[in-house]
Amino acid sequence: MTETSKTVVLAGATGDLGSLIAEQLLAKPEVKLRVLVRPESVAKVAALRERGVEVVELDLATADQGAALEEAVGGAFTVISAVQGGPDIIVDAQLRLLEAARKAGVRRFIPSNFSYNIFGLDEGDNINSDDRRAFARAAEDARGDVEVVQIQIGAFNDKKVTFGFLGAFDLGEGRAFLWGDGDKEMDFTTYADAARFTAEAAVDDAPLPGVLSVAGETLDFHGLVKAYEEGSGKSITVEKMGSLADLDAELERRRQAEPANMYAWLPLMYWRAMLSGKAKLQSIANDRYPHIQPTGVAEYVRSEGL
Repeated sequence: MTETSKTVVLAGATGDLGSLIAEQLLAKPEVKLRVLVRPESVAKVAALRERGVEVVELDLATADQGAALEEAVGGAFTVISAVQGGPDIIVDAQLRLLEAARKAGVRRFIPSNFSYNIFGLDEGDNINSDDRRAFARAAEDARGDVEVVQIQIGAFNDKKVTFGFLGAFDLGEGRAFLWGDGDKEMDFTTYADAARFTAEAAVDDAPLPGVLSVAGETLDFHGLVKAYEEGSGKSITVEKMGSLADLDAELERRRQAEPANMYAWLPLMYWRAMLSGKAKLQSIANDRYPHIQPTGVAEYVRSEGL
């Protein structure tokens, strides 16, 4: 290791985003990467271990392991959390990880946000955003001198998210579903670009803001449809579903019908926040890392053959 080397600790390295963050960090010669993985997931990081990554077996969901956590993040410049889960993970487990980082003298902590502007939403608008804001509030008291940097990217410009999970498109039928006027700007970023920006933030020597917003492209609903058509060469029929008030009613109807099946209604929570403009990113800071030229929607659609 050189004098300018930095140890970066990554939790959640086996996920869609976490695995890409690991790759971006490995591409930086100054980075020594250490990953925290559950014992049952060790096999998933075998290839990383072979490339010299330090693997620490640790289940973040387990309480009362403060000493082990502190040792796991010891010597780190930055700790990145790309974990997913409910409040037991997003709030409780991440707070334990942040506490360990504080005790170990870590410079920076990047929690699992990687979403749209969660701070523009009201409580109850989106249960996942509620959890992340709850962590952010608690982190203010728990962080000490650690920089806590919330990275926000909008919605993932991805076939599994913008063109899947959200329920905004039915690509097989060539349809898109509009609630409201569709005139509010929304932000879209690929997983790959989110990972690039995160890796840069992880090693940045300069102080970072508490919220770092980056985006691949900003479009309203109609621009999103046009970008898909441009990238795919296919036509999309827009179906007007009603007003945003109608969307509220539909969301509530689904929650009442299937309260235990969050996938019946959670996508609408995300889509509502985007269409209403509440989730719009503020102070997008792509120019902080100008060498990153992010992928737009049409380019992504073309590259994936959607």
